[in-house]
Amino acid sequence: MGWMLTCLLVMAQAEKPADDAAAKEQQRKWNEYYAKVAADYEIKRGKEQAQKLELKPEPVLFWSNPIRPGETNGSVFVWTYDGRAELVGTIFSHLVRGSTDMKIVAHEFQSLTREPLAGSRPGAPGTWSLAGEGIEPRPIPGAASPATTAAGRLSQMRNLAREFSATTNLEGVEQELRMLPQPIHRNAKSVGDVLDGALFTFVTGTDPELMLIIEARPTAGSDKPVWQYAAGRFTDLTLKLRHNGRELWTRVYGTTEKGRPDPYVCIRPETIPKIMP
Repeated sequence: MGWMLTCLLVMAQAEKPADDAAAKEQQRKWNEYYAKVAADYEIKRGKEQAQKLELKPEPVLFWSNPIRPGETNGSVFVWTYDGRAELVGTIFSHLVRGSTDMKIVAHEFQSLTREPLAGSRPGAPGTWSLAGEGIEPRPIPGAASPATTAAGRLSQMRNLAREFSATTNLEGVEQELRMLPQPIHRNAKSVGDVLDGALFTFVTGTDPELMLIIEARPTAGSDKPVWQYAAGRFTDLTLKLRHNGRELWTRVYGTTEKGRPDPYVCIRPETIPKIMP
């Protein structure tokens, strides 16, 4: 019996690397699929939809969620206009409830601009629109004036981001979110009245739940830039954002800021087999 047990252990050990390799290959195919779906989108900006956003060629984040069931994972993409991030989106998938071989593909977007946006995939499912003025940048309490150099401003933005904290609420239990230490996007240059800016994210595992924009832009009544923040949800759960312990922003799923359109959309246009050919 001893030799049989030894053989079984050897066989099991041999199968595990093969299973791991197969899983990695499947994830690679899914990541390629996410990138293709994002690239298929045509995102237009403005009331006349005359301006086209540009997709950053590589995903800014690959993620998975260890808490939610269904093998949930995806890739995050950023679309820019003149170098500024105007839209962040993720293409992700999760198992159909009760199934082990079919996955729902979801497309989730958060506007980062005050301009209307419209997205479409010519010849494929996935069309949506977001009205403008959905986000409103507000001054960060107590923030110093923006530095005169790009390197100095990046250091300031990282430090300012660390002053924020965020929570989500899952089944009545408030859970702390973790902020990724590096921004997932940095503006390529000054754009209009925005001197500088970066996009940070709070995550569960590596799953982005809340987007935090930090930008140097002028306030009403002054042409001098100050550091401002804006928040956007990236989940169907309730979110809270705090600055140095003081709550500044809350979103309950299904509600929006009073008097403003919802800058967030999530659609689930496709169900496809879990195993990629």
